[in-house]
Amino acid sequence: MDRQSTTPEELPPLTLNVLRELDLEERPAPGRAAHISAASGIARRGDFVYVIGDDELGLGVFRLATQEPGALRPVLRGELSADYDRRKKEKPDLEALTLLPPLDGRPFGTLLGLGSGSNPKRQRGFVWALAADGSLDGEPTEFDLSPLYDRLRESAEELNIEGAAALGDRLLLFHRGNTEQGLNIVAEVPLDEFVDGLQEDGRVECEDVSTRAYELGDLDGVPLTFSDATPLGDELVVFTASAEPGSDPHGTDGEIRGSVVGMIDRDGQVQRLRTIDRKWKVEGVYASVDARVIDFLFVCDQDNPDIASPLLSAAMPIESRFETS
Repeated sequence: MDRQSTTPEELPPLTLNVLRELDLEERPAPGRAAHISAASGIARRGDFVYVIGDDELGLGVFRLATQEPGALRPVLRGELSADYDRRKKEKPDLEALTLLPPLDGRPFGTLLGLGSGSNPKRQRGFVWALAADGSLDGEPTEFDLSPLYDRLRESAEELNIEGAAALGDRLLLFHRGNTEQGLNIVAEVPLDEFVDGLQEDGRVECEDVSTRAYELGDLDGVPLTFSDATPLGDELVVFTASAEPGSDPHGTDGEIRGSVVGMIDRDGQVQRLRTIDRKWKVEGVYASVDARVIDFLFVCDQDNPDIASPLLSAAMPIESRFETS
């Protein structure tokens, strides 16, 4: 397996600006607060911002133009306990949320959500078509990731998928190396083969899998491990990673030491790796680019069910040289 190594840039941490809290118009269930507290993935189309939480069965729908509470729309079957500790064990662990390019019958793109695969209950995903204005179109479709995830475990035994991004004709899946195995891995699968599984029988199988390992350096001696990814045009993928001691994909969280945001090009090379203000545990990222400046949206999980996850923004030039002069 090819390995890439890099370390964070020697620049001041990226400042994040709070846009809003992820409050909901209704409680997800009796006994729970009316907000998303463990946001894990984000995508945007037009004025609509979509957020998943790793302990939710639904998709949060918010509007950028308003501070009004969002709605939680069901995407996976089942029920979760209102008890925080029980819910962490039962959760489907939806970690990756991204946009797929236009498909037959879905000309305006599709939301793709993926479970982490960190245990047998976390191998489900969903797709939901989008309308021209970016709103949800129709109803979601649930699918089974277990055949693909069994294949990925050949490279990452303790699988923990945290991000996904479509880049050209490939779908990149980001495994977080926060277990004893210790390797961050990007797995590439053919996008058309992945989509065929969604559309045919709802079981995703991909035989053609290539992998690459990444060492991203550390913060205070704690290794940085992937937490999300999103495509940036047709040539780059933006990813986030965090340094969290004692963490594992089964629900044991450690004290966060900080997060970073970086970019990988089509050849798998890391282009930037910038630290983020250390008070934020970044779990999800969406990025767009205009005149070679990246606009980010981030969501965070602050590991407290009584606190709403924030939606944050930031900007950064694609080239680091403009921040070092």
